[in-house]
Amino acid sequence: MSIASAVKSEIAYAKDIVEAGLEAAHQPGTEVPEMPSFSRVSQSALAPAAIGAIVGILGICLTQRKNRGQGAILGGLIGCALGFSGGVAWSTRNQTSAVARNALKNVKAVRDQHWLQKHPIAYA
Repeated sequence: MSIASAVKSEIAYAKDIVEAGLEAAHQPGTEVPEMPSFSRVSQSALAPAAIGAIVGILGICLTQRKNRGQGAILGGLIGCALGFSGGVAWSTRNQTSAVARNALKNVKAVRDQHWLQKHPIAYA
């Protein structure tokens, strides 16, 4: 087997794995808990965002001697964004884990099929 054909084969395999994972997210009939509304998720993420902003501001103020103002604003914004993202991720963890389980099931099926193609089983 040449290198080019081996690379093509592995690229096709990687494409199949990615498609199987993405297909699980859009697959009808999968049991995914109902997604909470965006306003509810964003409201529950406000507390982590505020904590992240405070930590970002304090981290900059306690470590820098020069340009504390600009650094504190930037640290607060970064901390707020990270805190908000973490809050949203925590609020939607049930839905995310259900989709991830379905995607993993599809990916395992593709991996098993690929392995059987490369290692055929001869029944006597």
